[in-house]
Amino acid sequence: MTGILKRLRRDRAGAAGIEFAILAPIVFSLVFSTFEAGWIMTQSIMLDRAVSRGSRALQVTGSNFTYDDFKKKVCDEAIILTNCIKSIRIEFTPISKSTDFPTSETSCVDRSVNIDPVTTYTGGQRSQIVFARACYVVDPLVPGLGYGLALPKDNTGGVRLTSRFAFVNEPG
Repeated sequence: MTGILKRLRRDRAGAAGIEFAILAPIVFSLVFSTFEAGWIMTQSIMLDRAVSRGSRALQVTGSNFTYDDFKKKVCDEAIILTNCIKSIRIEFTPISKSTDFPTSETSCVDRSVNIDPVTTYTGGQRSQIVFARACYVVDPLVPGLGYGLALPKDNTGGVRLTSRFAFVNEPG
């Protein structure tokens, strides 16, 4: 029996496999978390850019945009946001004094129901400040690993990306 134990102690076959089995999950978790963080950040930046450019179009043309027109404009600008029309909710609030800014959380689409409730959409008057808020719900790439596991999710497993933008309509 002691001879068998001495032979097993000297045998190094499989040592690399054990190291791989211990370190691979950690390395893969870091790599996938990096991809996840980059993808979420890219989508968030595209949402901000799209809301900004859509708001600029509204500023210049006045309040000729309907809610659907503005939503389509934002989704056309945000090229990488998949299923944008169904996953985004936009809200406009004209501001007349500093206390009119919304203090509640930005409302998002509830993907568990087929109803899309109406949100406030008023393009505002000429020379008026308008506060725009948008919320886009996106699914994480790897929800059960690393960064995707740590993100706060809604009841459908989606992550909320929000954008806020204030602007002044062009004078008439």
